[in-house]
Amino acid sequence: MSWHEAAEGGEGTGDAVAERQADDAPSNIGATGEQLLPGQRVQAQMHGVVHWMGTVETVAIPLGMVWIREDGLGERKLLDLREYQVHPQDSADG
Repeated sequence: MSWHEAAEGGEGTGDAVAERQADDAPSNIGATGEQLLPGQRVQAQMHGVVHWMGTVETVAIPLGMVWIREDGLGERKLLDLREYQVHPQDSADG
């Protein structure tokens, strides 16, 4: 019995535990890496609060990361798509 099964109070092969872990994965991704394109304006949120707004520079799909050029000072920010919700902005959004 794995520690996950013990914590859940069950026994078995662990298949149900693997399914629960997949379901428990963060669902905070606004756009997946495949949906983000260089030159696209985005905003990055964490827990519903906007932390960064800028333009996508590089998307690393296998790593789940995206580089953006921040509005304002123009600094580059590396965003982990497992931590931030990254939403494309319409041109009317600002």
